[in-house]
Amino acid sequence: MKIAYYADYIWYDSSLRRNSWLLTENGVVEGISGDENALFSYDKVKFDNSAIFPGLINTHTHLAMSAFRGLADDLTLMTWLKENIWPAEKKHVSPEFVYNYTLLSAAECIRSGVVCVNDMYYHGLEAAYALRDAGIRGVVGFGVMGSPKEALRMAEEFEPDELVKASLCPHALYTVGPDTIAGCVEFASDKGLLLHTHLAETKAETEQILAKYGKTPVSLMDETGAFDYRGSIFAHCVHLTDDEISLMGRKKVNVSHCLESNLKLASGFAPIQKLIKAGANITIGTDGAASNNDQSVIGEISTVSKFHKAFNDDASALPASSVLEMATSNAAKALCLDNAGSLKKGNFADFFVLSFDSVRMTPVYNPVSQLVYAAESGDVTDVYVKGRPLMRNRVLTTIDEEKIKKKARDEAKTIKG
Repeated sequence: MKIAYYADYIWYDSSLRRNSWLLTENGVVEGISGDENALFSYDKVKFDNSAIFPGLINTHTHLAMSAFRGLADDLTLMTWLKENIWPAEKKHVSPEFVYNYTLLSAAECIRSGVVCVNDMYYHGLEAAYALRDAGIRGVVGFGVMGSPKEALRMAEEFEPDELVKASLCPHALYTVGPDTIAGCVEFASDKGLLLHTHLAETKAETEQILAKYGKTPVSLMDETGAFDYRGSIFAHCVHLTDDEISLMGRKKVNVSHCLESNLKLASGFAPIQKLIKAGANITIGTDGAASNNDQSVIGEISTVSKFHKAFNDDASALPASSVLEMATSNAAKALCLDNAGSLKKGNFADFFVLSFDSVRMTPVYNPVSQLVYAAESGDVTDVYVKGRPLMRNRVLTTIDEEKIKKKARDEAKTIKG
């Protein structure tokens, strides 16, 4: 099927096109055209007073943790984890729980223009089923806490498809240790899986790893071989020395920057501008809804751009177009997603439509700046993955939103006790 989508603005191949049509065939981008008269072979879909952007990619989240949104706030990371989240997970998490809350989070993600998520949690198969049912792309993590045997077994049995692929997720050096991570790197490389882990998130982590191994988390992670594996992505990377930044830059390490979670948990400020200058590939993650407390990448890119301007005392730092690239093409590169991350010939028609109808979006001078500095998730009207509509005119098409919200509310009564 050949479909042409019109918008006042289209962010096409990293540049802005005005009053144009995005041309697609069977969910793949064919090109762009400003001549409506030449589109006689296409069905036409028109979005007035709107812009089309490549779909956003969330490179670090724990989708099913939306179950614990607001359960334990205003705490440091380790207090939050050890005294609240881990006990709640031990008591409540099950395959059905993961499916339901992954679906709830998928609805939230779609509503914020997200077309792909990089998830790390338990019961990866159920998370995969939820993402497939939602029609959203995903990298599903098989989590490793302690022994990796069960995660390795499930990852090996997992059947990837065009929508969902797998990653191996050793949680962090302070929970699984360097030998386990080295084994995960070897397994992931052998099986062609991604590797997804936390790194250098807090001062306490650095102190703990130094005391136990006599090395920083970054230097120890480098020794595991993870920095040399192209399919690795590291969440947070907050506490880094200049030498470590240089090392990560030289090795083109993929970093998922989760600023709002780091701010809320008072974990510190990742030196993103330095990492970019050194050569690292920076992407955007929200972390889970239990620590952010939302999964809006639109909100995240706005915070990232504005924060780093102040942090670096430089109003030109991380301009709007740069953070948009972090959440799209940089993210696709980090997750080894072929034919994704930008709208150009041969890539999938994965995109969202941003409306300029609201008061806060009026008037429009620069649509990219409008997205980063003014937009909210409610300004997203339509979302497509490979030409399939996941949301039309703000109505989800693949998820029964009321049903999944009711399940979450009923489950919350049990969680709260």
